[in-house]
Amino acid sequence: MGLTWRGYMEDMGKDPSRERSRCAHPQLGSTDPTQSASKTDQYASRHNPFAYFRSITGNVPSCRRHVVPLTKLSRDLRFPGRTPNLSFITPDLCHDGHDAVCADPREKGGFAGIDEFLRRWVPRILQAPSFRRNGLLVVTFDESESDASSCCFAPTGPNTALQGIYGPGGGRTGAVLMSPWIKPGSVSSHPYNHYSLLRTMEDLFGLRHLGYAANSAVAPFGGDVFQGRRAP
Repeated sequence: MGLTWRGYMEDMGKDPSRERSRCAHPQLGSTDPTQSASKTDQYASRHNPFAYFRSITGNVPSCRRHVVPLTKLSRDLRFPGRTPNLSFITPDLCHDGHDAVCADPREKGGFAGIDEFLRRWVPRILQAPSFRRNGLLVVTFDESESDASSCCFAPTGPNTALQGIYGPGGGRTGAVLMSPWIKPGSVSSHPYNHYSLLRTMEDLFGLRHLGYAANSAVAPFGGDVFQGRRAP
């Protein structure tokens, strides 16, 4: 279909003794050196979803082109011809709110780290030519701190009885969406989950539904989210 994509991983390759600067992932059967952050490198391969697909990691040249350090994002945003149709951005362990106290004491953790990251990158994304034309920015989380509840169809996995560590899901999390197709300041109370997000992305790009996103119980984002293009 000619669609393009890239994954941008903060801190990936910052310490070459831990991981490569592109397409960084542990080898099968080996210990993952990125499970714990260091003072110089807080990349975590477990937060890089592309590391779990052999179709991606098995093609090293392609993987190195598509799974890159976050530092590559600024240039890609400046030029529409370089901006991917889908960009997946993963902060490091300080800026994703995972570590309340960072391995690097000079860095902020917790909510302060999240806020610092968003203040740095959200304006750059919103000002990018491709985003201003018809973009969608989704800021969300993979799980809550302690809640393990679920909603909106959460099946058991193929090799686990529970989707969450302590319960049927990852708990209640929020999401912020920004787009010319969304009314500023609007709020939706409709319950959605991560399968809904996946299904929405697939619908927007005209792709077939993958895995559990194909289940009829999964609802994509509807008119409560997308309310028509805002007048210029």
